[in-house]
Amino acid sequence: MLTLLFTVTVLELFLGGGGRLTGAGPVTLRMLLFAICMCVGWLAVLFPRKRIEGMPLALGLVLAYLLVHLTGVIVGAAESASISDIVKELQQSLYWLAAPFFAAVLASGRQIRRTAALAQLAGLVLAGAYIAMVIGFVTHSVNLTPLVIFLSDQGEISSRGGGLLFYKGFLYLAIALVFFVAIRGRYWIPASILLFSALVLTLTRGFIWSTSFAILMLLVVQRRKRALAFSLIVVALAGILVWMYLPSFNDAILNSREMSNRQRLNDMDFMVNNATLKTVLLGEGYGSLIDDRLNIENTFLWVLWKLGILGVVFWVTPLLLCVRYFLAIPNFHANRLACAFLFGTVLIYVQTMTNPYLNNPIGLSFVMFSLFSLRTIASQSATATDFTR
Repeated sequence: MLTLLFTVTVLELFLGGGGRLTGAGPVTLRMLLFAICMCVGWLAVLFPRKRIEGMPLALGLVLAYLLVHLTGVIVGAAESASISDIVKELQQSLYWLAAPFFAAVLASGRQIRRTAALAQLAGLVLAGAYIAMVIGFVTHSVNLTPLVIFLSDQGEISSRGGGLLFYKGFLYLAIALVFFVAIRGRYWIPASILLFSALVLTLTRGFIWSTSFAILMLLVVQRRKRALAFSLIVVALAGILVWMYLPSFNDAILNSREMSNRQRLNDMDFMVNNATLKTVLLGEGYGSLIDDRLNIENTFLWVLWKLGILGVVFWVTPLLLCVRYFLAIPNFHANRLACAFLFGTVLIYVQTMTNPYLNNPIGLSFVMFSLFSLRTIASQSATATDFTR
């Protein structure tokens, strides 16, 4: 039952975008699965049948999360912020409360390998579906307008023009690509080409930048010099396509990018001119506005403004722990599965500087998967090579 629950939860997270597509009124499948996972995880804490090595780490992170973020709630309430705004901001990161469940499940090497396989499968499904939609739009063979309108109304996609779309779940196109390049299983080259093509067709600069950075760093660590040289050429060509060539066919894309760049600069200017010592130490609290907006694209600036320096330290800690566990693995550069999880996490941290993924279930869940997977691989380092089979 635990395997089934974990598998369904992972697939919903990897394929479901913001989670609104499987809703019935105010309740979504993601909420229901989160509640079940949280209950199962905390039952394992309160009534343990066996010792789970990763559980102290999970409990420590949950405690740190509560201390840091409840401070943000208190500060926000003291500053007379809207209660609905405070709850709205806090609820996205509540996925941390499911950490004990993931720690328990990912103490198994089998479940770690299952997670990697599901990430690859989800990426291929997303890539295949998206490219099929683009072909259908270009050839006018299928009327996709009703589907696009439905997804837009759900807040899950936005149009790039010319049949090209941005879907929140496309983050897993990028993560799947990292896994295929790192693990190099059967048919990894055609799978990587499919994923990369779909990624380029999203015209999302943040995806291209974060994926390129993560894969180039991955190839450096794995000491794959020829693949690194080839990837540099591919990244350069993709940059020309996404930054220059494809947008030249649609003025709306260029105008949208100009507005996006201006907004990000305005956010930074606002923080520089309005941040105080209180902002750095305690933050302005949940519900506070940044340049008249509740949320901004750069997660780290958002965290600094809302929660102060301790908030930034908390959200950077999972990445540092992943690096620590990764380096504890003997011959870590040869452990393909460990490399996939680490650099998938690196991708999310780079991506969240332009689109907020780290502080919501889409990206946060994968960071937790990586953290507990790498901890398990490191703790079983004597047989770490078995994980790559």
